Amino acid sequence: MKINCIAIDDEPLALDKIKEYIKRIGYLNLLSVFDNAIDAMEYMKDNKVELIFLDIQMEELTGIQMLETMQNKPKIVLTTAYDEYALKGYELDVCDYLLKPISFKRFLHACEKVYNAIHPELQPDNAQVELKHNESAKDYFFVKNGNITQKIDFGDILFVEGMKDYLRIWTKNEKVMTLLSFKKLEDALPSSEFIRIHKSYLISLDKIDSIEKMHVKISGESLPIGESYKRQFFDSIKGKKLN
Repeated sequence: MKINCIAIDDEPLALDKIKEYIKRIGYLNLLSVFDNAIDAMEYMKDNKVELIFLDIQMEELTGIQMLETMQNKPKIVLTTAYDEYALKGYELDVCDYLLKPISFKRFLHACEKVYNAIHPELQPDNAQVELKHNESAKDYFFVKNGNITQKIDFGDILFVEGMKDYLRIWTKNEKVMTLLSFKKLEDALPSSEFIRIHKSYLISLDKIDSIEKMHVKISGESLPIGESYKRQFFDSIKGKKLN
């Protein structure tokens, strides 16, 4: 069964790219496209829309403002050139968040999430998260990323950022947002390799590039060391210091 969708973006080239991608996915039915949110909302009063590809940065009414005013929202995939809206998007229960320029592979991944959300009966396992770790097991775990169960290797983790009810896991290749508590993740990770340095950050010790006063640098990111975590952190690196 086809999923009826619309696309909203005030950049003509970006809108053309979304249209091109939609045409390549057999289960999507593009009803219409809009260069502003107001016209789109009027259209939806008389037409059944199941999915919106929605740009965030628009004049008059932004994508976020549109979502905040809507009742009975369809599935939403946000598109934007800025990643600072990721948490807000998840708070508004979007299916996915695409950063421009968007590759077809990433676009298809988002559409698969939407399809699985509309057809949950096709999913073999609705468990939110499965974490695995013991001395004889491989060092990895699985987390729920939208409607995808994703494998993450311990060795790929740079650090983990807490964002209210979500965690953003920064790895060598990507950032993975998942609904998970720090406590559950900490229980799964080896304490000799990972440590909490702040209420909002847990880091991989061997990924530290430098430490300056009350900040740790990892892969170009400067992370604060919280007052209540500093003693445990500095104790953990004492044995590795030469002077």
